[in-house]
Amino acid sequence: MSRTRIIVTAAGLLWLAHIGVTATLGTQSPGPFLSDAIQFSVGALLICALWDASRRSEGLARAFWNLATAGYLVWMIAQAMGLYNDFAGNPAIMGITNLLFSFWFVPLAMALFLDPDHETGRLDVLMALDFGQGVLVCVAAYLYFFYLPKAESPSELAHSVWIPYFGGYGLVAVAFILRAVVTRSRDVRVLFGRMGTFLALSGGVDALYYYGPGRLLKTGQWFDLLWSALLVAPLLIATTWKQIEAPQIPLEPPVREKRVYADLFYLIYPLLVLFMSLRIARERLWLAAVVVLLSFVCSSARQLVTQNRLILAKEALRREASRDGLTSLWNRKAILSILERELLRAERDRAPVGVIMIDVDHFKKVNDSRGHQAGDDVLRIIASGIAAVVRPYDAVGRYGGEEFLIVAPGCGMTETWELAERVRVHVADCNIVAGGSAVRVTLSLGIATGQAANEIEKVLHASDAALYQAKDAGRNRVEPSLGRAASASPATPGAPHRDFWI
Repeated sequence: MSRTRIIVTAAGLLWLAHIGVTATLGTQSPGPFLSDAIQFSVGALLICALWDASRRSEGLARAFWNLATAGYLVWMIAQAMGLYNDFAGNPAIMGITNLLFSFWFVPLAMALFLDPDHETGRLDVLMALDFGQGVLVCVAAYLYFFYLPKAESPSELAHSVWIPYFGGYGLVAVAFILRAVVTRSRDVRVLFGRMGTFLALSGGVDALYYYGPGRLLKTGQWFDLLWSALLVAPLLIATTWKQIEAPQIPLEPPVREKRVYADLFYLIYPLLVLFMSLRIARERLWLAAVVVLLSFVCSSARQLVTQNRLILAKEALRREASRDGLTSLWNRKAILSILERELLRAERDRAPVGVIMIDVDHFKKVNDSRGHQAGDDVLRIIASGIAAVVRPYDAVGRYGGEEFLIVAPGCGMTETWELAERVRVHVADCNIVAGGSAVRVTLSLGIATGQAANEIEKVLHASDAALYQAKDAGRNRVEPSLGRAASASPATPGAPHRDFWI
């Protein structure tokens, strides 16, 4: 808070000093130089305020303040060139300086492309492509506003392009305000609403300079105070910004923004490039064609990247909807759908389907003695062990907390029995060490078979009943639904012991 007060106080004192310089010296030397120097100093304080706001923010807000910092760094470069040109008087430098002053807001306008739902605050591929579009806007703007038209002075825009310039500037301001209106995010509404209002005010001051009483004024006169005020305004916005750090979690899922509104913002830069290229084509057709082609490449690349991310997100959602988050096996809904599908196929092909219901013996003791993290690790080891034993076309799912379900197409009771015994032996041979001591893990398994889709409930009930028979008979065994027990015979050949440390 003390840093914020220092920045605000210093900016206020500099603005008061600017009033004094304007009132006493005006256009007399060194009045213009001091006026520009004070504005440069206020701009430096503004950069500090923006950087501090970025450090106090995260996600979209951080990216927003970083882009604002980049925009005002462009302004600082232009102001530094103006200070140098107060002594040099180079027309070329004056033209570049005016170009930077006129389009400092282009990096800030890139904030329109930020996504409040997924923004991390870091530059990614899409932001890089949007930055390329912003650079193309600057190139097209230089050709449109400075290279082709003939201005009365290299430090000013030609009169023929005043209206298009203010139209583009106003378009950006309206887009900021529109983004604030349509959003459901409080942070986005505050950021874009305040900055959009400021951009509209800044455009009004520019219009006063070109059309109003500031047109015939020189550096050092009263109009410079308005330029300083336009630096103090975003400084106050940055210093008073406070992001919601711990928002209340709503009982209902949050309503996502209507993406159609946000997608419209991506068209602003290409439209500006196309509009200015129409004027450039009258004088230099090949030059306009190059600018439009590069803009088209950036837009197309952005669309391809977005489409690829949508496909990846769709696949991730599909996997998340059908996979268990802990074991990566099929979840309960997915394994039951697989069972239903296999029973339908079995009814058509007149082939049986084996079902194995599995429960981890005394798993509660693992959680109580080793902790839930160790319990989760044990479940992962068991899940990977089961998946390693079954055939490639068998399906394994997590049926409940420590219960698993295997669907084995084409297996009768004998084949299902053999598969279940292989699973039991494989897991029993695993040596698991948790917290420096061994964990004994065994399985109880119940098996059943079915041949028709309408038998799904019957098959599940039969395998579950067989599982309880296995547990009642002493655990670590396979129990068929026919009532015949397959005990843990020591004669059954076992796989080599596998060691796990967790």
